[in-house]
Formats: sequence, structure tokens, C-alpha cells
Amino acid sequence: MCTHVFPRRLPLTHPTLIAFCATLPAALFAQLNDANSLYGVHWYATTDNAQVGSVQPATTDAEMMAPGRELWVLEINHVDDNSPTGQSDVWSRPDYFNAYDLTNGTNGYSRAVTVGPTGTSIGSGKNHSLVYRLQPNWGRNVPHASDPYTVSDFANDCAGAANWNRKFCRFWQIGNEVNIVGENTHWNGSSYATSWDPTPEQYADTYLACRDAIHTVTPEFATGFQNQVVLMQPVSPGNASPGVRSFDGNEFLYRQIRRMIDTGNSAKLDGFALHSYAEPGGSNFGTDGFMDGLREQLMVIDELGFANKPVLITEFNKHMPDAPNAAIGARFVQASYAALNSWNVGSGGAWPGQPNHDIMGACWFIFLNDTGTWKDYSLQYQKAFIGGTDPNTNPWYGFQAAAAQNYPAGSITGGGATPDQNALWWQDDFNSIDTTPSLPDWLPETSAGANITANAGKARFVGSSGTPSATLRTAGYVYGNFRAEFTVTIVNNAQVNSGAGEANFDVRFREGSMGYSLTVFTDASDASRKNRIQLRRVNNWGENIGGVNTLLPNPIVNGDTFRTIIVANGTNLTMTVYKTSGLGASNSTPVLNQSVVDGGQNVGWLRLGTYNLAEAQFDQFALGGKDWTGLPANVNDWSLF
Repeated sequence: MCTHVFPRRLPLTHPTLIAFCATLPAALFAQLNDANSLYGVHWYATTDNAQVGSVQPATTDAEMMAPGRELWVLEINHVDDNSPTGQSDVWSRPDYFNAYDLTNGTNGYSRAVTVGPTGTSIGSGKNHSLVYRLQPNWGRNVPHASDPYTVSDFANDCAGAANWNRKFCRFWQIGNEVNIVGENTHWNGSSYATSWDPTPEQYADTYLACRDAIHTVTPEFATGFQNQVVLMQPVSPGNASPGVRSFDGNEFLYRQIRRMIDTGNSAKLDGFALHSYAEPGGSNFGTDGFMDGLREQLMVIDELGFANKPVLITEFNKHMPDAPNAAIGARFVQASYAALNSWNVGSGGAWPGQPNHDIMGACWFIFLNDTGTWKDYSLQYQKAFIGGTDPNTNPWYGFQAAAAQNYPAGSITGGGATPDQNALWWQDDFNSIDTTPSLPDWLPETSAGANITANAGKARFVGSSGTPSATLRTAGYVYGNFRAEFTVTIVNNAQVNSGAGEANFDVRFREGSMGYSLTVFTDASDASRKNRIQLRRVNNWGENIGGVNTLLPNPIVNGDTFRTIIVANGTNLTMTVYKTSGLGASNSTPVLNQSVVDGGQNVGWLRLGTYNLAEAQFDQFALGGKDWTGLPANVNDWSLF
């Protein structure tokens, strides 16, 4: 067992580090490059203390599961192992993972699989690529202003970790799911026990400090692989949820990137780690929902101008508490790797006509045998628990079947495209409700007695009973800055449920935890809302935003048509509505033309919908960049195109 304890906050020029490193025989190391496959695992091997100093076999269960494949391997390093509370997980210290046995000069090799022993010296490398997740300790990602362990301490220790592992690792992930409740605690005077929620900006500042520190160390890798790649943390995907997420995932991602831009540090953003998971009960064994969550995050990254940066999925999985779910997981792992490969070799998945942003690799969470908290996700556990070798029922063998396809790693250069802010991105003629990629790709969501049909260039939203709601949402596609336009014709302005108090249509944009709804209430609504156009907060419908609460001079009745244009540009939101048929119609004078400044939500879905309205028809939907000039004002029907 190596008796060296990883030094906290020693400068890289410290004599102790120089002397120790000088004792390591150069012959022990083979220079590495990056894994060439799409496959990866989270927690490659045993992590209990008894393994410290032991020599593990050159071939492990992971190699048998993915024979001949170079894997991406996510491991965790806790760098504040001298904290005042004595938090010191020996198995997650930087020295444990790679160099604990190098001092004896014979059997030294990387426990975390970058190279493998033959006899008593280093032999041919497995060439798995380590990705180290760095954080101060469990439940600590961003040092708080009150912590004795500061951002500067964290950055210095990240440099130490990079130096210690310079022969084994060049990919780093700073923190993990900072928007998750319970992932962040701060010092309360005696322990790290007080929960808090760092902002995206606070995380970005921490990332930058750690990234700069890691870049002071040059990896001793093969030529062409000698630069550090420091990945921004993966958010927990999904909207804010009490007790689960303190912050909308897409919004957190957007704002942590935006902070790098606003502080003039765009060039220092090396790349991104992402998480996405099988959709419970979703189509294609949950793969379609998995790809939707992934696509949304890539769209956030691309729109902000980072389509040329590497992306690695450091967690994906399927919850498998029983045999039926394990069978779904076995099919999911095969379908998801196939989908990722198709994504990497395809185009138009997010931005019509544009190449897709590549995924370098995807790490299943988790690989190693865990009989506790994570057993329902563990490939090794499921291998024995399910039994048999059928790749369609046993997830371990499902992974093996996926690995047999030999899908290559995606490009480290990203390969994606930044959407043109002067261009039309996509449009829908509504001859049908298109529900498959690529765009238009809508998710219909209806409740009570509502349905949506489309033909002859019209999408009909009909309510017949109950308190109906009918919407089309861009699930899997999110937008921050854009210009959108569409028309709506009121066919039957009545309330379906006369006790509901309103009958409306709306467009929701940047929809997430704090999005926006531009809502038009018909003359059949109650007196306080009838014939009004309001801007409301999604999920907080009583919040009126920016004073947009306009009473129209004429009632909103059957046969009225409204052409709506929304331009979102940063915190500036402009809404223009023309009444193009009906009493008071005009193609040149809008009934609403108002701008507001609001930073509540920067990115999210688009949704067209009706609530408690007997019938409305949507037409002429088009979406483009914020500087796109729009469709001709005199277009009244798609037949003109």
C-alpha cells in the first residue's frame, strides 16, 4: 500500500512533489490517447478500502462485457480529504485511483484501467479513457462563502489531482448535478451540514477557477492528446421540483454557459458532461425520451455558440427494480447506443439541414456490483440477479450485444452547427400532426374531452366535454432566442365547461419552470378576462408579466383570426398581435404591440394550445432566428407557398 497521502494545496513546484514524482520509473508508463469507442461505464471496479495496494487482474468483467472495446470510464475524486470534519474517503482520493502502487517499481499500474500489467511491468494498454469527476466531497460541489475550504482551495487541489494523474487522465468533470436538492452543503461552524442552492453563475465561476488550475498541468499523453479537457458539470435534466431539483435543468445549463460568455471567458469553456435517462414507459424502450432529453441540452449548447466543443454522457441508465424492468433495460442499452451512433453519423436532428453535435461516448451508471443503493442500476448486479445470457432480458449481456456493434466514438471537435439567427429554421403546413424527428416534431398533450387533428393546412383543437386542454409541444426541442409566428382562427369561442370562467388559446414559450404564456381570452370568458390578451407566468398563472394585460376594442368571437409574432432576445420579449379577420380587422395595425424585460426563463419549449375552448384552428406556424424578418405579411394560407 502506498503510504503517500495526497497533499492538500501544495504548489506544483513543491520539493515533496518533485522528489516523489522523480522516483517513478518512466518505463512503467505507456503514453495514451483517447478511447475510440462510443461505450463507457461509471465506476469501473471495486472501490472499497481493502483494494488499496492490491494487484488486480489485467482483464475484468468490464472487458468481458465489452471485449476489445476502449471504454470511457467515469470515476470520482474527492479532493478535500483533509477537511475539518475529517472527511477522507480513501478510495476516492486522487492518489488511490492511479498511483498508489507505483513506488515499488515492479507491479505498479493504474487501478482505474488505463493500462494493464503483463508479468511484472507495464504491458500493452487497454486504452480506456478515464474521466475524473472532481468535487470537494460528497454533497459539496461549489464552495460557499462561509466555507473554510474555498474556491481557491478547490482549484489548487484540482491542479494537484491533475498533476498526480497526469499520465492517466486528461478529461475532468467539475462537480455534478448542482441543481439537485441535497447536492450542496456549506459549513455551519462545525460541519458541512447546511443545505444551499448555488446559482448557475456561482457554479460557472467555480468551474473557471478549477479549469484554469488544471490547465497549468500538461498531460503526459501521446502526441496530439496533450491538452486538458475540463467538462462543465452535467445538470439533472427536468423542471424544478420540490425536494428533487432546485432549478430547471436546461435553464441552469443555459445560465452557467451564459456566465462564461458574459465574463469574457468563452474560449476557456472546454466541453460538456451531460446526463440523460430512459423515459419510464416511453417508446422504443425509453430511448426516444432519452434522446429528447439529450437533444434539448445540445440545443442549449449549440444556440450559445459551442457546437464545436466535446460532449460526453457521463450518466445514462434505466431503473431496473425487477425482471420486467431489467428486460426493458437490456433492450434500452442496445437501442440507446444505436440511437447515439445514428445521431453521430446523421444530421438535422436538432437544427434542420445542419450537422448534429457529436457525442464522444456514453457511460452507463453504474457498472460495478452494488448490492445497496444503486443495485437497481448496476450491470454487474443485474448479470447475476437476472441470470441467463439472453441480451434481451439480461442488461449485462444487452450491453455486450451493443458493444458487439463496434460503434465509434464521436468527434472531440463537436461537429455541430450554431443556428443562423437570420434564417427561417422550420415551419409546419399542418397537413398532419407530425410526431417524429426531425422538425416539425410535436408532442400532442390533451386532457378531458379534447383532441387535435390536422388536414388541409389547419390544426384543429377541439374541446367537447369536461374542462378540456389541447396542446402541441416541442418536446425534445428548446429555444432561447427566436422569432415565432402563427395564426389562430376562432371557430367556436364558447366555454366547454361554463363553470371554468374562461375560454382561451395561448402560445407558451421558453416553457420550463418559469416560462411565459401569451394568452388570448375569448368573449365567452368571465368579465375580468374576456377579450383580453395577457402575458402570464407558466406554472404561476396568476402572475401577470410586464403589464401585458390589454383589453381589445372589439369582442373576440367566432370567425376572428389573429396573427401573432413573438421575438425573444435575451431578457427582451416583444409580442405583436394582428387581428386579420373579424370586426376591426387590420393587417397593418396591431391590437397588441408590447415589449417587456424579464429574465425569469431564458430557454425552454414552445407550445400551442387551447383551454376550455370549443374550437380553434392554428395555421402558418414558422420559427426562425431572432433576426429573421418573418413570413410575408400578406400570406393568408400555406397554399401560397
